[in-house]
Amino acid sequence: MKELGLELLVTDEKYASNTVTAVKIPDGVDNKALVGKMRTEHNVVLAGGQGRMSNDIFRIGHLGAVAKSDITDVVDALKIVLPQVGFKS
Repeated sequence: MKELGLELLVTDEKYASNTVTAVKIPDGVDNKALVGKMRTEHNVVLAGGQGRMSNDIFRIGHLGAVAKSDITDVVDALKIVLPQVGFKS
């Protein structure tokens, strides 16, 4: 995520989750459009934030059987979709 110019919610890896990664929504990015395009155009399901963080983060789940290629697919899709929803690196 950092290589894409994105900031993680949890910056200290000792507190990072083994099951989900929360990524801060960059300024100018439409979170709902990001989540929607990832799902409809790339078959990648991201979760938005919850409660007071609903507009601040998106979440990538990696619980269970997740191959390296699954993560690569998510990153590749983000590279395409982020500029379409307002991200300027």
